[in-house]
Amino acid sequence: MDALTDILNSMRMRGGVFFRCEFSAPWGMDIGQTPVAEFHVIVRGNCWLKMAGEAEPIHLQGGDLLVFPHGHAHELLDSPGTIPSTAQEIVGSKKIEHYGPVTFGKGGMPATILCGYFQFDEHTQHPLLDALPAYIHIHGTDVTEFSWLQSTINFIGYETRSERPGNEAVVNRLVEVLFIQIMRAYTTQSATQTGILGAIADSKIGLAINAMHQHPEQSWTVDKLAKVAGMSRSAFAVRFHELAGRTPIQYLTSWRMSKAKEMLCSYATNMTVIAELTGYKSEAAFSKAFKKSSGLSPGAFRRKKLL
Repeated sequence: MDALTDILNSMRMRGGVFFRCEFSAPWGMDIGQTPVAEFHVIVRGNCWLKMAGEAEPIHLQGGDLLVFPHGHAHELLDSPGTIPSTAQEIVGSKKIEHYGPVTFGKGGMPATILCGYFQFDEHTQHPLLDALPAYIHIHGTDVTEFSWLQSTINFIGYETRSERPGNEAVVNRLVEVLFIQIMRAYTTQSATQTGILGAIADSKIGLAINAMHQHPEQSWTVDKLAKVAGMSRSAFAVRFHELAGRTPIQYLTSWRMSKAKEMLCSYATNMTVIAELTGYKSEAAFSKAFKKSSGLSPGAFRRKKLL
């Protein structure tokens, strides 16, 4: 299993669509900070994005895809000068069935926007999310270059407009696929990558990361990992830290703890086996490392998760 697949699986991501919006100018929607990542697909029409940290509003058009990995507050507007209403005011007391549509505006130029979310396991650190910017903007003209991404978006749009048995299950699974494909597109489009995505994409550092993910139980050292990467020890250590923002051993420890937490979420695997599978020679050594990382003993963490 490659590192990116491993990381995505560990995130226990799930997602869905909130609703489909049918706007007509003038309109504006103010979306506050959220605990989940959000996305918008501009199905048709044009609009503008405003958010803190951006000096100028960003023009959006049909086919564009926006993702806010950290749930940053933002505004979607028919025109930069429009004063927006909150999302709560727009939805109001409307009972949303089959994803809407939620209609709002005063009859001017139309715009259709699909609003959804991605949610991740809140008890686990996510180096992938840490490496992502405040927002990702994939232009409609770029989406056409990734036919698989366009197909997923079209499929989600179709399912949210129909009322067939299993609609919600299909949409939720498609949204999960959408996130993975967005990560692929973002990695392909970004000229310079930092964080875990940059490290995975690096032709040499990526080899070492894949090795750690495939065999976390091995007694890895910087020397051994440098050999896997085909680099000198010093060059490897510097390059790894430049890309991942941490040392190779810090990354290895973090990943081992993530794997341990997954196994601790059931009683199927005992502590001795978990220690062995995460590269520790004894249960005591594993327990000490786990408590240092999470603030809880493995047993306390398991009880907390399973109660």
